[in-house]
Amino acid sequence: MWLKVERIKDLLKSWWEGGSFSGSPSFILAEKLKFLKAKLKEWNKNSFGRVEYRKNLALEQVKFRDAREKTGRLTMEELEARKEAREDYKNWVLLEEITWRQKSREVWLKEGDRNTDFFHKMTNAHRRRNNVDKIKINGAWLTEENGIREGIANAFRLLLSNPGDWCPSVSELQFETLESLDASALEIPFTEDEVFNALLGCNGDKAPGPDGFSMAFWQFEFYDNGKFVKTLIATFMVLIPKKARVEDLGDYRPISLVGSLYKWLAKVLANRLKKVVGKVVSKAQGAFVEGRQILDAMLIANEAIDSTLKNNERGILCKLDIEKAYDTVDWAFILTVMQKMGFGEKWIRWIRWCISTASFSILINGTPTGFFQSSRGLRQGDPLSPYLFVIAMEVFSVFLKRAVEGGFLSGCRVKGRREEGVLISHLLFVDDTLVFCNPSQDHLTYLSWLLMWFEAVSGLRINLEKSELIPVGRVENMDDLAWDFGYRVGSLPTTYLGMPLGAPFKSITVWDGVEERFRRRLFLWKRQYLSKGGRATLIRSMLSNLPIYLMSLLCLPSSVRRRLEKIQRDFLWGGGNLERKPHLVRWELVCLSKKKRGLGVKCLSSFNKALLAKWNWRFANEREAL
Repeated sequence: MWLKVERIKDLLKSWWEGGSFSGSPSFILAEKLKFLKAKLKEWNKNSFGRVEYRKNLALEQVKFRDAREKTGRLTMEELEARKEAREDYKNWVLLEEITWRQKSREVWLKEGDRNTDFFHKMTNAHRRRNNVDKIKINGAWLTEENGIREGIANAFRLLLSNPGDWCPSVSELQFETLESLDASALEIPFTEDEVFNALLGCNGDKAPGPDGFSMAFWQFEFYDNGKFVKTLIATFMVLIPKKARVEDLGDYRPISLVGSLYKWLAKVLANRLKKVVGKVVSKAQGAFVEGRQILDAMLIANEAIDSTLKNNERGILCKLDIEKAYDTVDWAFILTVMQKMGFGEKWIRWIRWCISTASFSILINGTPTGFFQSSRGLRQGDPLSPYLFVIAMEVFSVFLKRAVEGGFLSGCRVKGRREEGVLISHLLFVDDTLVFCNPSQDHLTYLSWLLMWFEAVSGLRINLEKSELIPVGRVENMDDLAWDFGYRVGSLPTTYLGMPLGAPFKSITVWDGVEERFRRRLFLWKRQYLSKGGRATLIRSMLSNLPIYLMSLLCLPSSVRRRLEKIQRDFLWGGGNLERKPHLVRWELVCLSKKKRGLGVKCLSSFNKALLAKWNWRFANEREAL
């Protein structure tokens, strides 16, 4: 909203230069930000306080001039005053809409389409959904506001505290290592272009310019000293419900709202790390590695299952779930692994500072609660965390690889037409893990030992309640094996990474979830919420994209395509209630590009063909991919 003010840059510059402080560069920056924050709060209150009142005041002035015009001619001064009042009214309406859009977090819809009522209602819906009026922690219900706050804060303080147990060493494990040039490249001085590009890559509606942030801060305070003041790295933690009607604290996902300056720094480091992480992690890992995609794991897993079934073989697919994955990683473990992988001393010192200096307050119903330091775990919301977690999971990958080489686990061999095939023992995508093994007591016993050893080393524990043993082929003693090791028994088809696993290629039922998501998403919208322009934007930016994930790997059946297009047509012309109203334009014309006078809505059949054609290109060009 502030960016709509013409002189905002001049104001910021004058305030920024107005504060005079002494000390280290990071201390000066922290104090300047505090000074600027106070100035902005005062200016915001004076300039944008009571937006609705000022909007109505401008409208009353317009109505007053209009009424005067009906009884006689207006003077030039009165005409000019009415013109200014109209402009003021338009500006206040736009600012009101921007305010509610920011609060609603519905960033797919741009301001300026007169959707203030929609943004207002979505803001209230988000607040109701995220409000915590009762919660179950360790089996006990908490209903008092103070009890809820203390209970949640204590639970996360305990979760993020290292219990201090003995941890085995990983010094004997062998990893892929970085070349000295790659390790040195991670530690070179920051460049202005690198820092600015990281800023542009941060999420947000618009990236602010870097004016006022001296490169001396980056070059000296962090590059040489490897740290800056703690006030710049304080973190808010918010609890996001994983599902509707949550009850237990475990049904919430903790997301860290890291400070913008630290996030900027972490983005610079993450941009460097992502260039080399593929050189130290195995091909079995598909997440956050350049050139690897989430669909690769799905394709390989389905091929492994198909190969086992076609060859009349038996196997077990172990679908493992890691409990509180990011929150329980041991810091010393990650740093030791990075050292074994050939990362330099300065880089490891930077990473140690980034992960070990965080302090948390938990936002409960919008109010910060508690303030504590963590001693383990990675922050979800930190740009570095995904890459560090991938490095941590490489230890598990090395464990499994050694187990297969020693004959303790079998894996699954995907056979080709002319070659011996490829042995697939496991697939990792962040914390979503698949392990292929024989349906034998010995193999599962060894896998259990391996999981316990990995937990002792890293702090990462397998959640047996959410993990499954899935028989592939005819496995007669499946129930006994699952009972012995504490797993649930699953069955094919199942889901992995949101995609059907082990389902027939042309199955129609696998698309039922997409149609259900269409209807569930539209259930939230009422006809009075959005204009036709807003509904067209929703279709382009959200509804048309819902089936893309499945369409990237599976052929879209004609019957499913017709049902999905009908839902979009009914929503466009009838609104959120999907009323049957006349469709004023043929759907083929709606799907044309805007240059051809269409609305730019995706044609699902054409887009499906284009997505599947990408596999032909990848098979021809990515010979080294798993």
